[in-house]
Amino acid sequence: MASPEEVAFGSLLFWGIAMMLVAAGCLLLFLVTYQKRLLQQQLRLRTAEALHQQALLAAVIEAQEGERERIGQDLHDGIGSTLATAKLLVNRLGSQPGPANAPDLLTLVEELMATAVQDARSISHSLYPAVLARFGLAEALQHLVDVANETGTLRIGLALHYPRPLALRQELALYRICQELVHNAQKHAKGATRLDVALQQRGERLVLTVEDDGCGLPAPAGGSPVPSVVAGAGLRNIDVRVQMLGARLHQQVPAAGGTCFRIELQTPEQPS
Repeated sequence: MASPEEVAFGSLLFWGIAMMLVAAGCLLLFLVTYQKRLLQQQLRLRTAEALHQQALLAAVIEAQEGERERIGQDLHDGIGSTLATAKLLVNRLGSQPGPANAPDLLTLVEELMATAVQDARSISHSLYPAVLARFGLAEALQHLVDVANETGTLRIGLALHYPRPLALRQELALYRICQELVHNAQKHAKGATRLDVALQQRGERLVLTVEDDGCGLPAPAGGSPVPSVVAGAGLRNIDVRVQMLGARLHQQVPAAGGTCFRIELQTPEQPS
């Protein structure tokens, strides 16, 4: 017969082993639950990333289709109609007998062909700005502003401080963003008397600002980081390019009125 000490030791050993088993079971349950939650979180992140990529791809396709539609409209309304008119005049010149005002018609045909050439150059530049590839973003923005000042009624000012040039792909994206914002300001900024464009290097941030003093635009709805004008007026390609750059887009309403778009891009200084 076991002594009381042996019984007490056996009981203590039994409960000790039981507690160890319970603790091991709890630890195993915790690890399984944690692993399950971790897998679920990773799955949610992958799903969200996949949805984001799908939305980004859809926005890119939509922007491309919008650009093709705009180019087609420009070709139809500009070069197409100009060449059609020139063709009618040439047919009149080739008729027998020739018209009495043939020299005047010939001069008009020459003017129409010069206009068609200018329109073709303008469309070509909008498709791919050669000055950007040859001279960089600063010169391309200067050319954009010069052309807009020659052809538009809204005066545009430009301020440049761009000591650290980006890669061509990034420069092209910034150029397209600025081009779209300038175009939209010219079209939608009712009552505007000025449009200011600035490209400024501020420490490790490159900031592109496009600001007008027109009627202004509605603020973002529901706290969305994307301005309502971008989401609702066919300008989603701006946001797409901002995302592809890894930049941030801000819409502000200056105290004096108007609209200010600011794009901020981190550009860490490269070691020399």
